[in-house]
Amino acid sequence: MRTEYGDGLPREPARPNPAWKAVMVGVPAFLFLSTGFALWIWWKKSQDDSVDPRLALASVAAEVEELEDSVSKLSKVLGSRGWASGEGRRNMRRAVALIEGTLSPQNYGFSVKQGEGLPHEGDQWPTVWVDLVGESAPSRVILVCAAYDGSDAAVAVVLAVARDLRDESFGPSVRFVFYPSELYQKQDATKSLLDVLGKGESHLATLVPDGLGKSAVSWNGVRLKPMADAFADLVRRKAGDQ
Repeated sequence: MRTEYGDGLPREPARPNPAWKAVMVGVPAFLFLSTGFALWIWWKKSQDDSVDPRLALASVAAEVEELEDSVSKLSKVLGSRGWASGEGRRNMRRAVALIEGTLSPQNYGFSVKQGEGLPHEGDQWPTVWVDLVGESAPSRVILVCAAYDGSDAAVAVVLAVARDLRDESFGPSVRFVFYPSELYQKQDATKSLLDVLGKGESHLATLVPDGLGKSAVSWNGVRLKPMADAFADLVRRKAGDQ
């Protein structure tokens, strides 16, 4: 429909400015795209941050909850471990799997290694370990050990100390070792924990948590925390002295 003005001539009604139309359409589209891009960047960063679990989970002093969880799984969930029965040996296998899974790249961020197994009842029983590689003298090695056929509390403490120290730097290497102590004793002089040393490596010291042997004591996270913290400090001092 045309509109007549004072001069009597019909005129076309005013049309919207094309520039304003572009702005009205473009601004919401820009906001939508920029928001989507920001969300993608956030998601990508979160994925990248999770690549290295050692960076994703900061190293802190041994936590009560962590110690409680480890000792509870070893003593209650997995069941009694022992070499005399099939059930005891099955539970031992589960304990080894628990140790390896706890230390793994998906959890504490370590690369888990296994040594040659020791024979018992037709099966091979490995020694497993993880390394904090030394910076100035990596071939010099401190062994930090717990027997997986021994005290639940000792295993829980060494696991906690490995987590506590994993992002710290030392001159020598620190190797956290979990082994079948009874089988080593049966091997006489043919096998020892020093077998975990590689070619060109030298042994500096062997450290084990004190006072955590098998006993009637019911260990929990609260009782183990000061012992784990003290043991971590002992490892730091020993590695720092070398």
